Amino acid sequence: MVDVDQQPELSDDPVTAFTTPEELTIAQPFPSRRAALEAERNRPRTRERIVVKPARAQRSPKAERSAKAERSAKVERTARPVRAPRVAPARPERRRWGVHAVVMLALAAFVGTAALPAYATTGEGSTVGAARTALAVQTLTGGGVTQVVSRDGLAIQESPQALDSTTNSSVSPTVQALAVQIMGAVASGRLVGSTPNHIPEIADLAEGHAVPNCGVDYRVLQAISIALDNFNQVGVSDINRRCTGQIEGAGTDSAHYASGGGHAVDFFLLNGSPLTGGDAKSVELIKILDPLVPDGTGLGQIGCRASMDLTNFKPFDDTCNHLHIDFLKSSGATLRYG
Repeated sequence: MVDVDQQPELSDDPVTAFTTPEELTIAQPFPSRRAALEAERNRPRTRERIVVKPARAQRSPKAERSAKAERSAKVERTARPVRAPRVAPARPERRRWGVHAVVMLALAAFVGTAALPAYATTGEGSTVGAARTALAVQTLTGGGVTQVVSRDGLAIQESPQALDSTTNSSVSPTVQALAVQIMGAVASGRLVGSTPNHIPEIADLAEGHAVPNCGVDYRVLQAISIALDNFNQVGVSDINRRCTGQIEGAGTDSAHYASGGGHAVDFFLLNGSPLTGGDAKSVELIKILDPLVPDGTGLGQIGCRASMDLTNFKPFDDTCNHLHIDFLKSSGATLRYG
């Protein structure tokens, strides 16, 4: 094993190498190969350690300055305080939450609007026919079957018995639709009640509730609707006396009470004027309804007005503080209007 160390200069000159007496002695020929081997074994051996160190390239002054500048920058970067990583504000997330909030508010407004009763509207205040803009119906009588045609194009056929909410345990869609548009006039102040108030009987039908002893004849609802079509304000003082516990005048034989009650309506006010059954507005309403009501429809206050030429009404005596119309003995299931 030979250790190699870097030498400050080259070892031997190749010209003069191997010319020293020792080297010449070693180089002398031997008489035999065996003698040469023996001389080689007996030759004193010296161990030389040669160390070769790689020579470093000399750096230019410019490169040295660049290296120093790089080391200084590295030290400066190391000495700087470590900053916390910068986090971008979550604006997109906020924007998404904002959009979600707007959508939720819109849905809540839509659900809240849909949950309101259909009659809770103030768009029913015009003079003629405005109470029927949302849920107007037209009734055509023929062959014992009532055909109800709404403005959305849907046609529903129901028997006359289905329209009688005074005895049925359920409210037909036709009755409910008409009650709903009448309650729109209540909400706008065009239809008012008295004491005791019979308007809740119509409200029950508008909500689809068939309350025992509180039903309303479909023809009564139609008469009220026609009155609303022709007058700015209508006042109703009596419908179903069973519902309010009233027994007056004709007692239990009254169309307000008999056969489940609710077969008659008393108007006490038209356009802010109280009615007597013989005043100008009472006469006007009678003339509007007479061609439309079924034959045999009862009409009160015969003694409160002058004689009238009537087609379908059958007048009788009654007090002169309202206009009474009843359908207890009428021959038809509906009024002819549309």
